[in-house]
Amino acid sequence: MDLVTGFLGSGKTTLINAVLRDPAFAGAMVIVNEFGEVGLDHLLVSSADDQVVLLDWGCLCCAASGTLRDTLIDLFARRSSGRIAPFNRVIVETSGLAHPGPLVASLLGDSALVPRCTLSQVLTLVDARNGPHTLERYAEARRQVAFADRLVISKTDTADSTQRDRLASQLAGINAHAPVSLWRQGEAPAPLFYAPESTPHGAGAGPAAWLRGPLRPQYADGGDEPDTHGSAFSQITTHVLPIDEPLDWERYARWTQALSARLGQRLLRCKGLLALGDGSAPWVVQGVQGYFAPPERLAAWPPGGRAGFLVCIGESIGRAELDAIVEPAPSSPSTFESKSP
Repeated sequence: MDLVTGFLGSGKTTLINAVLRDPAFAGAMVIVNEFGEVGLDHLLVSSADDQVVLLDWGCLCCAASGTLRDTLIDLFARRSSGRIAPFNRVIVETSGLAHPGPLVASLLGDSALVPRCTLSQVLTLVDARNGPHTLERYAEARRQVAFADRLVISKTDTADSTQRDRLASQLAGINAHAPVSLWRQGEAPAPLFYAPESTPHGAGAGPAAWLRGPLRPQYADGGDEPDTHGSAFSQITTHVLPIDEPLDWERYARWTQALSARLGQRLLRCKGLLALGDGSAPWVVQGVQGYFAPPERLAAWPPGGRAGFLVCIGESIGRAELDAIVEPAPSSPSTFESKSP
C-alpha cells in the first residue's frame, strides 16, 4: 500500500489522475478520501452503500460517513467475494490537511488490516513554487514531510532550479532520510512508486517493501548546520542512532516502552533495522506517535554489512532528551547524530 499525502494544492489530485490513466497501474485500487478530489462527473458509476462509492478505473471514494479503516476492510471483503475485480496494490490519497500519523498507525497496528496489507511508503508531494511558504506557515505541511519515505517536488515547471534547490534544502532540514524526486503533470508517475508485490492474498511482502526505501541513513560529517529556515523548522528534527551490537529482547522492550511513555505523540516516526536476539537476522522496527508495531524479521541482512540503526523523527524533541531515554549501544559511544536545520 502507498499513502499519498501533501498539503492543499500540492498536486495530489493531478498525480492520482495520472495513476488512474497509466496502464502500469492496471492492477491497482486507488482510494480518495472525499468527493471532488477526482473528476467525479465522468468517473462516478455506482454507489454501493453510504460509506463507499465505486468509481471507474478502479478508484474507490470514501464518503464523509466512512473512515479509511472501514473502507479498506470493505474493499478486501468485496475482493474476497468477487464483487470487485482482483487488485495487487492499494494507493490511498489523503486530504490536504490530513495528519499522516493516525493513518500510518492504523496500517502498522490494526489487527484487521495488518494481515491484509503492508505499508510500502508514505509519499509526500510539495509544490515547487508555494512549498517554501507553506512549510514555513503550516505545521500540517511540516508533519507530512516528516512522515515521508519519499518526497516529491511537484509542479517543477513553475519554479526555476534555484527555487527547487532551496526547497530541497528545506525538505532535508525536516526529513533528511527521504529521497527527493521531481515530477510535473504529463510525466509518468510509475517511477515514484515501487513495483507491487504479488502474494496469494494480495498483501505486500512485509518489511521487504519498506527496505526498498531509504534504508541506510547518511550520517553527518560532524558539526551543526546553520539555521537557515526559520524558527518553525526547529520543531521537527531527525536523530539517528547507530546500533552495531545485537540487543536482547528485554533491552529492546525497555527502549520502546520508555520512548512511548516519555515522548508519546511527539515521536512522529521511528524506524530502523536492528539485530535482536542472537543477531543472526535483522529485524525491521517501525513506530508512529509513540506506538511501536511488533518487529518483523527478515531472512538475511541486506548488502552492505550488519550495521543496525534507528531513525527517530520528532516534534520538539532534542538530542539530550533522546540520549536520556536510550542508552548508547556498547560499540557506539557517540550515540546520536542529529539532523536539524
